[in-house]
Amino acid sequence: MKHTTAASAVLLSVLAAGPTLAQSNDYSAILERINLPDGFTISIFAEMPKARGIEVVRPNGTVFVGSRHGSVYSMLDVNRDGVADEVRERGSDLNVPNSLASQDSLLYVALQDKIVQWPIPAEVDTDLPLAPLLPILEGIDSGYLHGWHTIAFGPDRKLYVSLGAPCNLCDTNDVNGRIIRMNADGSDAELVADGVRNSVGFDWHPVTGDLWFTDNGADGMGDDIPPDELNRVSFLGEHFGFPYVGGNGIVHPGYEDAETPAAMTGPEVEMQPHSANLGIHFYEGSMFPSKYRNDAFIAQHGSWDRTEPVGYRIMRVIFDSEGNPTGKEVFADGWLDDNGYSYGRPVDIEELPDGSLLISDDFAGVIYRISYDG
Repeated sequence: MKHTTAASAVLLSVLAAGPTLAQSNDYSAILERINLPDGFTISIFAEMPKARGIEVVRPNGTVFVGSRHGSVYSMLDVNRDGVADEVRERGSDLNVPNSLASQDSLLYVALQDKIVQWPIPAEVDTDLPLAPLLPILEGIDSGYLHGWHTIAFGPDRKLYVSLGAPCNLCDTNDVNGRIIRMNADGSDAELVADGVRNSVGFDWHPVTGDLWFTDNGADGMGDDIPPDELNRVSFLGEHFGFPYVGGNGIVHPGYEDAETPAAMTGPEVEMQPHSANLGIHFYEGSMFPSKYRNDAFIAQHGSWDRTEPVGYRIMRVIFDSEGNPTGKEVFADGWLDDNGYSYGRPVDIEELPDGSLLISDDFAGVIYRISYDG
């Protein structure tokens, strides 16, 4: 494993909660900690405060990133050396632009209270501000808890939207606790997955086309239950258990005697409780060794409701040729040290045209790039 740093360096004041080792004039204190399989390299692609959802727009590969604090940035690696040469704030004072999606070069932004479209081809001019933003979906639940929505276009060219439950445990309704899909103009919205507590990432298996999504389990039930989940959608309207159960049959407090749906689907893969599984990406490139192709990479943001912190890493879920998961393993870790200090919190994962992976980190304020050179 090798590490590199960006050409420009800044003080790591965002890491005030961690050891003084991290207070340096570059990102070496983070990069030198990250463990990767042999042949892989982690570097800094760009700096950006509170980086969350990543979208790589085609055909030019311009990278757009949303933030927790109201901004959207664009990033362009002009000379293709793995470092963004141009990083520009394109929109500000937005209502938590947590996630982005694109189709036909048009950019869509998930805000806390609505989903909007920028009706200008996103790669035409990187000087243009992100305006006007036209609403295509309003009236969604914008509660503080789990109100940061996630969006992505599926292979059916429909826009998928996660609507998190506005609570730790509570009954849901038509505007929360689910994943929906709609046409690119916002028309014909329909239910995709019900009984979803808080999905902050979904992607489609490259071979089967199945939709897979992460879902975070309830808090307050102890360190080791319920698990976080990786779920597969087999049919429209499938129910995944919330608020009645978590994982494969762990009944939630207060719902022991509740009348439940006739059928509820458990997770295909259980992840460590409270590890906060967020962004997911199925690898389709040719840069990584062939054994990684069609496997899923998942960003674990890390726990807050646990005696000993867990997560703060990238997981790999291994799939067979039929599109079924056969195992899981840690792909990258080191953002959490033995004393419980965090050097960073991975959020989202996207693939560049060259086959390298971008990882956003809303704690360290950077976008990492993971590449393979054997």
